[in-house]
Amino acid sequence: MRGIHSSAAVAAALALTVSGPAQAMPQAPTTTTPSAVDLKTENKADPIGIDARPPLLSWRTAGSPQTAYEIRAGHSADALRHGRADVWRSGKVASASSANIPFAGALTAREAVAWQVRVWDSAGRVSRWSVPTTFEMGLLNASDWSAHWIENSSYDYTRPDGSVSPLPVFGKSFTVHGKVVKARLYMTGLGMYATSLNGRPISTNVLEPGQTTYSAEVAYRTYDLTRQLRDGVNTLGIETGSGSYQRVKTPGHYFFGGRLETYTVYGEPKAIAQLEITYADGRREILGTDTSWRTALGPTTYSSWWSGEEYDARRSATAPTSAAKLDGPQWQNATLVKLSSTTTPRDATPLRADPRPPVTVAATLEPVSSTPDGKESYILDFGANRSGWPSLKVSGPAGTTISMIPAEKLKADGTLDISSTGATATDQIAYRYTLSGHGTETWHPRFTYSGFRYLKVDGLPAAPKANTVTMQVIHASNPRASDFTSSSQLINEIHAITLRSMQSNMMSVLTDCPDREKGPYTGDNLHNIDALLTDYDLSSYQPQLVRNMATAQRQPSDESPGLIANIAPEFHRVAPVKLQYPQGTIEFLDEVNWGGAVIRIPWQLYKTYGDTRTMALYYDNMVQWLDYEAANKVANNGDIPGLGDWSADDNTTPMQLAILAGYYTAAHDMTQIAEVLGKKADQDKYAALASTLADEFTTRFRHKDAKGVYYGSDSETSNAMALDAGLVPAPDRQQVLDRLVASVRKAGDHITSGSVGLGPLFRALHAGGRDDVIYDMVVNPTSPGYGYLVAGGHTTLSESLDGSGSQNHHFLGQVDAWLVNGLAGINQAADSVGYREMEIAPAVVGDLTHASGSYRTPQGVVSSAWSKDSRGRLTLKVSVPVGSTAVVRVPADSQDRVTARGSSRPSPGGRTASTANYRVPAGSYTFTAG
Repeated sequence: MRGIHSSAAVAAALALTVSGPAQAMPQAPTTTTPSAVDLKTENKADPIGIDARPPLLSWRTAGSPQTAYEIRAGHSADALRHGRADVWRSGKVASASSANIPFAGALTAREAVAWQVRVWDSAGRVSRWSVPTTFEMGLLNASDWSAHWIENSSYDYTRPDGSVSPLPVFGKSFTVHGKVVKARLYMTGLGMYATSLNGRPISTNVLEPGQTTYSAEVAYRTYDLTRQLRDGVNTLGIETGSGSYQRVKTPGHYFFGGRLETYTVYGEPKAIAQLEITYADGRREILGTDTSWRTALGPTTYSSWWSGEEYDARRSATAPTSAAKLDGPQWQNATLVKLSSTTTPRDATPLRADPRPPVTVAATLEPVSSTPDGKESYILDFGANRSGWPSLKVSGPAGTTISMIPAEKLKADGTLDISSTGATATDQIAYRYTLSGHGTETWHPRFTYSGFRYLKVDGLPAAPKANTVTMQVIHASNPRASDFTSSSQLINEIHAITLRSMQSNMMSVLTDCPDREKGPYTGDNLHNIDALLTDYDLSSYQPQLVRNMATAQRQPSDESPGLIANIAPEFHRVAPVKLQYPQGTIEFLDEVNWGGAVIRIPWQLYKTYGDTRTMALYYDNMVQWLDYEAANKVANNGDIPGLGDWSADDNTTPMQLAILAGYYTAAHDMTQIAEVLGKKADQDKYAALASTLADEFTTRFRHKDAKGVYYGSDSETSNAMALDAGLVPAPDRQQVLDRLVASVRKAGDHITSGSVGLGPLFRALHAGGRDDVIYDMVVNPTSPGYGYLVAGGHTTLSESLDGSGSQNHHFLGQVDAWLVNGLAGINQAADSVGYREMEIAPAVVGDLTHASGSYRTPQGVVSSAWSKDSRGRLTLKVSVPVGSTAVVRVPADSQDRVTARGSSRPSPGGRTASTANYRVPAGSYTFTAG
C-alpha cells in the first residue's frame, strides 16, 4: 500500500544517562548467577498465528544484569533440550538489550518454532538455557489462503416492505476421523463475526474482528481447535453482525450523525474461514469457505454498532449449531463474494493477523438494586458506569419480547435519563430478545456494546432475580502495567473512575465514548497517552492504532493528500466546514494535535518500550503528514485550521498557540526519530523546521509585563504548553512557571485546560516541582475538576470536568499518570529509553500520610511506597528491577537526617533544596528521613 512500508525494524543504540545531582555509581558486585525469564514473542506468551516478519523477541533478566545473550531456536522444545537448534542460532551477542530483538531465522507460513535464551553478566558468568517458549506463524501471503469470501445472496439491508433483514449465518458440517494433533482455524468476517463449533463458542474473544481501514486490510485471528474437535461429525457455525462496516439508518433506532459527517455502507455481511486439521498419521485436511457452505438469514434480526441488537429465538432453526439444521428449508448454499478494485475490501486487500490483545469479557456483574418502573418494567443499577452488554437468563411464553435500554444517568425522579448516550425516546439504543418458549433461555448481544450503569428492562414475565439480567463488562485484554493506592479515599476514587473510563473505551481501538460516537479519535489517544502507557502495557496494542492512522491517511488521489483526519479508521468523513465556537473559528476535519499522533505516539512507544519498528514502518507516513501540514499552513496564510484547546473551561487560549505548539512538538519528535533511525539529512531538515516554528511561537505568543514573562492569554494552557514543549528559554522558565501557578490560583485551584492543554499542565507543574499545585487542583471538590466529579457521584470521567457531555470519556485521564510519577514518584530519566535509568522522586504533598505505586517496565517491576508517621518521620521503600538503575530523591531537609539501607549500599549523590539524592543499582532499599 502506498505510504505504508514493511521494512524491518531499525536498530537503535543510545547512551543512557541520568540527569540530576546524583553521582554515578557502578553496579554493585553480586554473586547471583543471571537467568532469563518471562520470554515473549511479539510481546505475547506463546502466540499463534502471527505474521510479523521478523517477529520480535523479549525476556527479562534476573539475578545479575545482562551484558550478552545467545538465542537458539528449533522446531520443538524437545529438540532444544537435546541441543538441536535447527531453525536459528544467534551466537553470542554482546548487548544489554533484552527487548525487541529481531528473530533472524527464515520463517514460513504456519511454521511452529520453539526458542530459548541464555545470558552472560559482567563477571562472565553464563546462565542456564531458559525454559523454552514457542510461537507459530499464521498465513503470510494471499497464496496461503484457499478459502474464499462468502455471503448470502438473499440478504439485503432492508426488505422491500421497509423492515430490517435478519443477519446472515453460515455453517459447514464435516467429519473428523482419527486422532487430531493440530487444528487451526484462520478466519475473519465483515462487519463482525461470532464463531461456534458444535454450538459452543470457539474462544473467549468477542467483538471480532478488530477495526481497521477495511479497504487497506482486514484483520484475522487464528484459533486453536485441536482439543475442541470431536471424532465424527462436527459443525462449524458463523454468525454475522453489522459492526462499523454497515452503518444503516433505520427508523426507531439511534443513528450517530450530524450535518458535518458523511457515512458509508461498505458492503453486506461476509466471512472467510480456513480450518486446517493435521492427524497423528500425518494426514492433513483443509476446509475453507466456498459455495458448499450453507447459509440462512439467522436469529439476529437487527444489528447496529451504535444502536443495539435484537434476537428472535423462535428462529432457532437458523442457528448453525448442527448438521441437521443446515439441511433445513430456510438454508441455501453460500455465494462467493465478487471483489474488485472499487469494493470494500478490494480484490487486493490483504488479510493480516491482528496483533492486538483481543476484547474479552472482563467481569460479570449482578445489579446492586432493582427498582420497579411500571408494569413488567424495572430499572437495574449496576453500581458504576462501564462498557459491556446485558446478559439475560429467563423463561416465559414464546413470542415474549424483553427490551433493555441502557443509560448512564437517572433523572431527578428516578426514571431513566438517556440524553448523554445520544438516543431519544423515538430513536433508541436498545437490546431486545424474543423468547422461543423452550425452558430457561440465555442470551447476550454479540456484535455491539454500550456504556451504561442503568438498564431499563421491559417485558419480564416475573420480577428479576439477581442473575436474571447481569452485565458482562468487556474491554481489550491489555495487561495492567501499574498499581497505585494512597491514604486519601478521594484520590483512590479518582484513580478508580479514571481507570474505569480507560477500560470502557479500550476496545479494538481507543474510542472517545462507548455510546454516542464510539469514535477512534487520534487526539483522544494522544492527549491521554501518558496515563494510557502508565496504566497498561500497550506494546502490542498501540502499534496497530498507529497503523490505522497510516492506512486512513489521505492518498494523492484523495482530497487533502497526506491528511490524517481526526478519526482513524476514517469510518465517517467530516466536511471541512468552519464553525464558531467559544475559542474561535474551528474546523473539525483536521488538527495537528490529533493528526500529529502519527509521529508523537511512535516516539512515546520508543521511549517507553524501546520500540523502533513502529516509527520505522510508518516513517514515510509521518513525512507525508508533515508535508501536508506545511502546505496547509501556507494555504491558510500561516494559521492552520483546527480545534485549539478542545473542551477547555477557559477559552481565552489563542487557538494558534495550541496548534503551533503541537506542530512544533511533532516536528521536534520527528527530529529525534530521524536521529534514531540514522536519517541525518531528515534530522537536519526537521530540526530546521522545529527551529522556525519555535521562533514563530516566540514572536507571536511571548509577552512581558511588570510581573514577568508569560505566553498567549496567560491562561493555564498558554503557559503550560509553552513550558512543556520546551519553547521557553531557560532564563524565563521560572517566571513562566510562576505565572502558570498564578493562573491556577486565580482560577481557584481549578483545572481550566482542555484535552490538549491538560497533559502539558500536569507535566509542566510536575517538572517544575509544583506537585503541591497539582494536588490542590486534583482534590478540589468544586467544579470543574476530578474532586468535583467524585463528589457528584460520577463513576467515570465525563467529557468535561464540569460533569457535562458524555459520562464516559477517557481523554481527561492525565491524572492517572501523575498518581504514579508524581505521588509515587516513579519516572524514567530524561535521556533513558525503556526505563534503563529511572528517577524515584515521590511528592509528599497535602495531607497525605502514604502513597505507593508500581510500574512494570521492560526490565521488570519498579515500586515506590512512602509513609509519614505522626511525628513527621518519612519512610520510603523502593525496589528497582535488574537491568535498571535509579536516582532516588528522598524528601528531606538535610542529608544528615536520612538513613539508607538496602540490597546494595546506596551511594549519596548530593542534594537539592528539599531532597537528599542517592544512586542505586537493582535491588530493594529503605530510606528513613526525620
